[in-house]
Amino acid sequence: MEPRMYVCEYCKKEYLPKRRRVQKFCSDSCRVRKHQLKSSKISKELSLKENIVQKEKTKIEAVSFAGVGNAALGNLAVKTLSTLFTKEENKPATKGDILKLTKLIRYQEIRNLSKDLLGKKPFFDSFLCIVVYK
Repeated sequence: MEPRMYVCEYCKKEYLPKRRRVQKFCSDSCRVRKHQLKSSKISKELSLKENIVQKEKTKIEAVSFAGVGNAALGNLAVKTLSTLFTKEENKPATKGDILKLTKLIRYQEIRNLSKDLLGKKPFFDSFLCIVVYK
């Protein structure tokens, strides 16, 4: 045993160590109380931080006219820039474009058939699958 006296970290009383030379507490009850105090401080700090984070989230999630305006302007800017910098062949097709294409590919000229009596050329109608003279 060591003759030197130690000071308890919880109750600050002087004591003579019983078990080992570097003993921090005078008794098990002081050791447990110190641990409980430390745990409660940590849990209080964590809950305080969680409350702060939750309050910040509610501020961010709040809808305001300024936020809606900023979102609308950002969306408009992105759409404008994408239409300016997208090549014509990479732009998506519209219904009007598809109708023009169907008019172009519906009738295919048949070159190995002769003209009819009125001088009209033969065409193959790809939708009706018949020969038409135009």
